[in-house]
Amino acid sequence: MIYSKFTLFFLIATFVTPHLFAETVVYVSEGGDKCIAVYSLDEETGALSRTSAIALSGAPGCLAINRDRDRLHASVRTVPAFASLAIDSKDGSLEMLSEVKAQGSAAYIYLDATEQWLLSACYSDGLVGVTRITDGVVDGDPQSVLGAGPKAHCIQTDPENRFALVPHPVDLNQVTQLKFDAKKGILKWNKPSLMKGAEGAGPRHIQFHPNGKWAYLVNEQGKSVSHCEYDAETGTLTLRETVSTIPEDWDPNEGSCADIEISADGRFVYASNRGHNSIAIFSIEGKSGALTSLGQEPTGEIPRSFNLIEGGEKFLVAAGQQSNDLTVYRRDSDSGLLEKLETYPCGKSPSWVVGVKID
Repeated sequence: MIYSKFTLFFLIATFVTPHLFAETVVYVSEGGDKCIAVYSLDEETGALSRTSAIALSGAPGCLAINRDRDRLHASVRTVPAFASLAIDSKDGSLEMLSEVKAQGSAAYIYLDATEQWLLSACYSDGLVGVTRITDGVVDGDPQSVLGAGPKAHCIQTDPENRFALVPHPVDLNQVTQLKFDAKKGILKWNKPSLMKGAEGAGPRHIQFHPNGKWAYLVNEQGKSVSHCEYDAETGTLTLRETVSTIPEDWDPNEGSCADIEISADGRFVYASNRGHNSIAIFSIEGKSGALTSLGQEPTGEIPRSFNLIEGGEKFLVAAGQQSNDLTVYRRDSDSGLLEKLETYPCGKSPSWVVGVKID
C-alpha cells in the first residue's frame, strides 16, 4: 500500500508529545489508524506520553516481543501479514524490517521458547501455523499450517516448548491440544486432541501459571475464568473450576470477556470484561490454584486488551477499543488490587497493548 506524505505525517504525528527517554515503553496496536503507537511510561507516576508511531500496510492486531527487547512482531490482520520491526534501544521507537504474507488473519501470535518460530492462530480461517524467524525477522511462508477448527483465537506453547494449546470460543467451546516439534517447526495432533470448555464458556485466551502445573482460560461467552491442571508429560489439560468475572447483579446475557494475564509471582489473575467494561481481579490459592474473586475495576469501553507492565508490574494499562483510550492503573502487589490513575486518548480502535523495559 502506498501512503501520501500527508497520511504518513498524520499517522506519525497524531497525539505525539515530545518526551525525554523513559526506560518503560508501551506499544499499542491502533487498528483504525493502521499504526503501532509508542508511549513512554513514567515509572514513578504512571503517566503516559505518546512519543512516536509507525504506519503499517494494514490494521495491526496482536504483538509479540522477543526476550532481548530488540524485535517486535505484529499480526497485520487486514492484509494479512506478519510484520517484523526493530526496537530502538534508546527510545523504544520502531523501524520496519520486513512484512511477509501470513496463512490467514492472525488473531494471536506467539514466540516459542527458542524464538526461532512465530506461532499464529487465525480466527476467521480456523487455522494455526508456524513461521520461521531468521535473524529476528519472520522469514518466508509458514513452515506448518494445520486446520484446527473454527475460531482458533489463541495459541501458546507449554513451558517446556513441547506442546501447543489453542482455545476456541463460540462453536467448538474447547481447547485444542497439539504436539510441537521445536526443531522442525511442525504442529501435530495430540491424543486426546481437545479439552472441552465449561458449558457455554467459550475459551478465548490461555495463560500458564509460573509453576507450569496450572493454566487459566478466559471464557468469552461465559464471562468467566477457568482453572485447569496441566500434565507436562502428556501436554493435556484437566478442567478444575470456572469462576464468573462479572458481579451477580450484571445481566449474564450481556457482554463478553477478551484477555487474561497472570502476575509474575503467580498470586493473581486479571481478565477483561467487554460490555461490563472492567478488569476482573482474582487471587490464586497457592496450593490448589483455586480462584477467589476480588471484584472488578472500571475501564474504557470494550477493553479488548490490557497488559501488566513488566519491571515489577507496578502498573496495568487497559485499552478501550470503542472509547479510543488508554487507562493506567497502579497495582498493589500485596493485595492485587488496582487504583485508577488517568485515562489518555489514543488512536482509533486500540486492539493490543504491551509494555516492556528498554535497557
